[in-house]
Amino acid sequence: MRRHAQILASVGLMVAAACGDHEAPPGGSGFIEADDAIVSSEASGRVLRRLFDEGTVVRPGDTLVIVDPSRSLLDLSAAEALRATTLANLQEARLQVERARETERYAGTERDRVAKLLPSGSATQKEMDKVEYDLTQAITATKTAFANVEVIEAQGKKIDADINRLKRQLVDCFPTALQGGTVVEKYVEPGELLSPGKAIAKIARLDTVWVKVYLSASDFATVKVGDQATVSTETGESTYTGHVIWTSSEAEFTPKNVQTQESRANLVYAVKVRVGNADGRLKIGMPVFVTLAK
Repeated sequence: MRRHAQILASVGLMVAAACGDHEAPPGGSGFIEADDAIVSSEASGRVLRRLFDEGTVVRPGDTLVIVDPSRSLLDLSAAEALRATTLANLQEARLQVERARETERYAGTERDRVAKLLPSGSATQKEMDKVEYDLTQAITATKTAFANVEVIEAQGKKIDADINRLKRQLVDCFPTALQGGTVVEKYVEPGELLSPGKAIAKIARLDTVWVKVYLSASDFATVKVGDQATVSTETGESTYTGHVIWTSSEAEFTPKNVQTQESRANLVYAVKVRVGNADGRLKIGMPVFVTLAK
């Protein structure tokens, strides 16, 4: 912290000198930052293996840890067995529908036959009442059979949904990196019990990094997105070429960690510069100075 304070103090003098010299290009000090993402667990269970360490380079889709999947596998096996039983019941229910429809057709034929015989006296009213009753019962049985099929089909859909949920839980037992980069922080150890939402690792893209600097209104007026910039390290021995990727839309007071208490009362504008870091020498938190093309 003391060294950073010394650096910032010296940078403040450089900025002050630059303000006095209208020919000097705009610039400022800042700290190297990187785009990062924290991968969190969506499953609960014990960590069987951790497949990374701090500094490990990962690609999108790489498995980071293995969470004990035994419970999900058992639940999935039980759900699939229940689904098989439900399919067998559904097949039987559909056969009952066919039988009920056949009985209904026969009852309808009998009713029509007795109805034709009734006017001539070849059939009695009692026989007519009997076939009418049989037809009503057959129609009710058919409706009941169809309803039974619908109930079993609904049960099957629920079981399918449960199976899909359990398959998803099984996938969650193997959390993966959503973006490529370098693991800069690890949050779990083998044997640790995870819960949903527990952080597993922080992954940062270190091949390209960025730095935010603050400019006065006069310097900011000359800067636009796409402008080239030069980024130099603390020692000044290494320089990198970058470009402006974002400029602030409103002024703000100078951050507390920049320059002196007096200068913090000034209104400034933030500018973000992205710089290539193919050699990996720029580290997160490293103080640098940015010079913008004028």
